[in-house]
Amino acid sequence: MKRTFPILIIFSALACAVFFTGCQDVIFAKIMGEVELEDATITGRVNAIVRCKLGSDEYLFIQNGRVYGKPASSVSHGDWNTMSDGLPKLSYDYYNKKFNGIYIYQLASTPTTLYAIGTSIYENTEDGENTAGSRYLYYFDTGSKTWRKTHDNDVTGTSGNTTIFCTNTRDTTKRKAYIRMNKNVYALNDSPVSDATCIATTAETSALGDAPGESTVSAAYTASGIYFFNSCAATNETSVPATYVYWASGSTLKYAASGTNASSGTSAVNCSVNITSIAVTSDAILLGTNGRGLKKTTNASGIPGTSLPNFSTNADSALGSPYIIPALLCIDSSLSETGATLYASADFKRKSSSSGGTYKDVGLWSYYPSRGNWNRE
Repeated sequence: MKRTFPILIIFSALACAVFFTGCQDVIFAKIMGEVELEDATITGRVNAIVRCKLGSDEYLFIQNGRVYGKPASSVSHGDWNTMSDGLPKLSYDYYNKKFNGIYIYQLASTPTTLYAIGTSIYENTEDGENTAGSRYLYYFDTGSKTWRKTHDNDVTGTSGNTTIFCTNTRDTTKRKAYIRMNKNVYALNDSPVSDATCIATTAETSALGDAPGESTVSAAYTASGIYFFNSCAATNETSVPATYVYWASGSTLKYAASGTNASSGTSAVNCSVNITSIAVTSDAILLGTNGRGLKKTTNASGIPGTSLPNFSTNADSALGSPYIIPALLCIDSSLSETGATLYASADFKRKSSSSGGTYKDVGLWSYYPSRGNWNRE
């Protein structure tokens, strides 16, 4: 007995050490990164980080069920303001057991107009998961500073997977917004009015990328025309037009010179898991992944590398596995990775009890050159 008791204590201590080491890998990694993380001001699933010029000022907008915005020139934590007036806020009526309001799940912009698309939510009592209902398209009215439902009203469509997306170019005049509905892609009009449709009547047919249709999720602007893709995409546009287009083909980054058909594109680096977002700097191409966090490859005059080097910042520890990176944005692609202002959103698969992710990290992140590290926004 005297011998057994100390052995049990030692065994228990070792077991606890192994258990806590396994569960706290993400936390310890952040400690090792020696960066004190801010309390998040933008939490929840962020699918879009969109530029839009309202009046004479350039803004950034994000959605997480609601809409938030801030001046694009801002380089400090906590500058985001709620810009959701006119959007019915999603809430749950416990008495009647139903959801009220709209969940905003995507944004897009033209040169002068910001669009948002939202869905009603229905409680599914049979399998315990909520389901999306009717979809509604809104635009931000700069005069009243409120959102207005477009004259198109219900845009659910026959396929039920309606979404919006845009070119998100640095050049304001080249911003194009689109809606995918009824297995087609249509342009969204610039400067809409309340009593007119916002959706073009003719479907897009560009053949530079993937054929625009029921799977299209992104658009990239070049002087040669618009590329549509069934995956995330980006260009190396700076103050001069883009010379290369980049897109995801599953886990592989592909690229082509501007004007070259995507079918002739070249394969670059492979991330082992699907690429979910792309942002370009002068010396690196950032790649968001589905479960392996933020990665990067080199950028040599527009040509991406074939390997995934480590970051010199804390990105590997702050935004590594198991995080999904739904959205990325580089404010100025003429600057280097460590010299540019960068934004990324993070999420993780909550159904996995051993995922290692933390809810505190779900939301928007930023890298500011003056701060020198990635942190919660």
